[in-house]
Amino acid sequence: VVDRNYGGAEHDGFQDTFNVDVAANVAWGLESYARKIIANYLENYVCDDGSILYRGPETGQYGRMLTVLAEYYAATRDADTLLDLRARIDGIANLLRARRIESLELSPDDAGHGLIAGWCEADSCLEAAPARYDVPYLSNSSEAVRGFDEMGRVWEEIGREHALPERVEYGSALRREAAALEADLQRAIERTTLRESPHACLPVVAGAGEPYDVAIRADAADPQFRAYRANMELLYSGCLKREQVETIVRYRESHRDVLLGVPTAYGYNSGELAGFLSYGHAYGLLQHDMVRKYLLTLYSLSAHHYTRGSWTAPETRLVDPDRLPAPYCVPAQLVVPLTVRWMLAFDDPKTQELWLCKATPREWLQDGGVISATGVPTRRGRVSMRIESRWNEARIVATLTLPPTDRAERAVLVLRAPVERAISSVLVDGRPWTDFDATAGRIVLPGSLSGEIVVEANFRSGA
Repeated sequence: VVDRNYGGAEHDGFQDTFNVDVAANVAWGLESYARKIIANYLENYVCDDGSILYRGPETGQYGRMLTVLAEYYAATRDADTLLDLRARIDGIANLLRARRIESLELSPDDAGHGLIAGWCEADSCLEAAPARYDVPYLSNSSEAVRGFDEMGRVWEEIGREHALPERVEYGSALRREAAALEADLQRAIERTTLRESPHACLPVVAGAGEPYDVAIRADAADPQFRAYRANMELLYSGCLKREQVETIVRYRESHRDVLLGVPTAYGYNSGELAGFLSYGHAYGLLQHDMVRKYLLTLYSLSAHHYTRGSWTAPETRLVDPDRLPAPYCVPAQLVVPLTVRWMLAFDDPKTQELWLCKATPREWLQDGGVISATGVPTRRGRVSMRIESRWNEARIVATLTLPPTDRAERAVLVLRAPVERAISSVLVDGRPWTDFDATAGRIVLPGSLSGEIVVEANFRSGA
């Protein structure tokens, strides 16, 4: 199992690699590569019942497989590939649904009622008592909520466009399951959250009565040892409310579990930066407007996690430079490409809004600065932008190209000026515009606007 680390072919079935590979290739418009990855993995490493050919399952990652497949469809509208592989895709969804059905047989008073139990980490196979980890990690359900909903939307759309009523009904069933599971998840989060001062804590296993750091210091084999993965899956799922994300992040930061903005792994106070999972942490920060923390995570990963010269990334890296890092790991390699892409264009999984330049560094819009990106894949279609700073005139001009959409989703352009000043006025295609947040620098563009759009924002003069 461990002789060759990630150099061995036995690791080709690692779910994290599939999910991050597909997500990053889709995010950067490399759709032909994403298609090959999807076909290779689903044909060779997934069985019709949803089980995978690997040393162990990661239950949350099953839900994420559905999410990244939905992202692939949103970018490509490639129904043929998904229809060809529908037996395997349905197998993944049905495996999760079966585990949820099992949990619904529990007493309503049981903390795990309605939640999906299962291993959080494939490495549970290495433990002395693997069955101990078959528990309701909250992230198992949060990832399934998003996966069910997004893949359900895809099957509904494919079914309508290809006259396949069975696909429409299956997609609708997944979305109903997502809504019911999310309600059960929120109840479990409310019941599980520990609110003692000075820092509230959300344990990662439903009903756990103590924080992860307390649990694993008492018993190194406690299921909350895998909190490093579960927390990052919770943030990536997009299911949590802002205050829930703040609870997780604040507790981790105050208990040496986030260092230099990067979450750590493998126990309490390990000093081991979990680069390969940190994109999930960053995703939750960005979704809930924690931009300073988001940028710190990105900068720290760039400076400390990647190997200088070769720009390769190990799975984890210890803060102590005299201790060797873990082996090279594809998911870690793709973290910075993902986080850079999201700072430029971010599809909010809950509101369905498209955010442009939500987390770009303020320094990029010093006078004369330009932010430019062409053909960025988004849920709405390919988007282009060119943002020019004329800061000496207290003005920033953005030229956007937005594809038409028949949906109500709006786009939100964020102008992170080099100095925090409020917007005084906005013109859109030369006409006065009032739908903006002056203090936050956000300009809201409804879905009815498409094609080339010129946005001019004037800022109040400094003191």
